[in-house]
Amino acid sequence: MQLEQERIEAEKKRVKEDAQQLARVFETIGAFKLPRKGGKGKQIFGSVTAQDVVDIIKSQLNRDVDKKLVTVPEIREIGEYVAEIKLHPDVTARVRLNVYAK
Repeated sequence: MQLEQERIEAEKKRVKEDAQQLARVFETIGAFKLPRKGGKGKQIFGSVTAQDVVDIIKSQLNRDVDKKLVTVPEIREIGEYVAEIKLHPDVTARVRLNVYAK
């Protein structure tokens, strides 16, 4: 019973460390560039969604992230924004997004 508990604790610690390492990767990578069709002024057509963030992470880092874990602010203009990804109950990564017009 004691060995099983130690194994579970070691696995939890490993998962948390992996999440922290991935969070460091996201925060040191700089901004992900998201091209959008531009409208008048700084406006863009449509908005940026959690799925867009998941897709750009998959294409650039070859990492799968569940879109339910991604929190994206309302993005309807060109500019720089910060999205949050909950990688673990104790680890949240902040990802910079640079939205620009095509």
